[in-house]
Amino acid sequence: MSTLTGKNVIHVVLAADVNYAMPLTVAICSVAINCDKKRGLLFHLIQNGIGQELRSKVESSLELTEFPEVRVNWIDAPLERVADFHIAHPWITSMAYARLLIPELLPADAEKAIYLDCDIVVNEDIGELWDMNLGEKSLFAVRDEIDTVSHPRKGLKNYRELGIPADAHLFNSGVLLMNLNKWRECGTAGQLLSYLRTNRAIIHMGDQEALNAVLWDDWGELDYRWNWQIPWRGYRLGRAKKSWLPETTRKSIIHFTTGEKPWLPGCDYEEGKYFFKYLDRTEWAGWRVPLLKEFFGRLLRAIHDARDTLGILRREFKVNFKRQQKMLP
Repeated sequence: MSTLTGKNVIHVVLAADVNYAMPLTVAICSVAINCDKKRGLLFHLIQNGIGQELRSKVESSLELTEFPEVRVNWIDAPLERVADFHIAHPWITSMAYARLLIPELLPADAEKAIYLDCDIVVNEDIGELWDMNLGEKSLFAVRDEIDTVSHPRKGLKNYRELGIPADAHLFNSGVLLMNLNKWRECGTAGQLLSYLRTNRAIIHMGDQEALNAVLWDDWGELDYRWNWQIPWRGYRLGRAKKSWLPETTRKSIIHFTTGEKPWLPGCDYEEGKYFFKYLDRTEWAGWRVPLLKEFFGRLLRAIHDARDTLGILRREFKVNFKRQQKMLP
């Protein structure tokens, strides 16, 4: 790995435990494959449990991209500071909270950084995102599929108490362009951790909820292409309608946001092909979900889909039945 200096270096941060070593590798290699070779890339990898053998595999995969100026900075995750916070989904661990500590974990001369979740692939030059002027904003991010803070199930339960307008948009925390200088000056990390502790009883969307609560009026909106989020299965199968639709179909960064991941059995959305496109440029080239696991994964997915469809039909029948009963003399 090369030594990097100068302002042409892009600081990219990801956080993973040992279970996400392969997706982490795919993500950083997709960045390197598509980035302008005149740049420098410095990957700050916040890790837990990734031993030397796996680290070597990650780094050798990055070398296979033949990106000329790239380096990896491994950082041990300070999990003792975030281990007791609420975990929003079964596929998420306490590592998700590590992004809140990025300004403290990176060198003081790093003025900004791009944070990426590990369940993403980058299809275009991330330098375009890096070159954006943050101005006075703490971060730039993409609007979340959930849409607004007043969403009945996935919004902020206490948005009224916080003085946040009901129509304020939520942002997705999987791709962030972060103003590290401002975070340090304002003590933003401390504010976020304090919010999580104070509101522990009502937190249901983890770190993303804290970020939206604290920085609701201090973020700039990126075009949706910079965090193109996989629609939830109900939307893809037409069982539910989105409250809003992004104007772009361009997928500069694809974010595998749901519990369906390309490297897990039963994943059937088309965008999964991009994961394997970049996987085959790494030391994991040729790996695929074992056939038997994939078969049972697809079978379980079909059973769940049928169950959900029957549930929808049952609810519709009840609604129509009650409506007809009211119309009877």
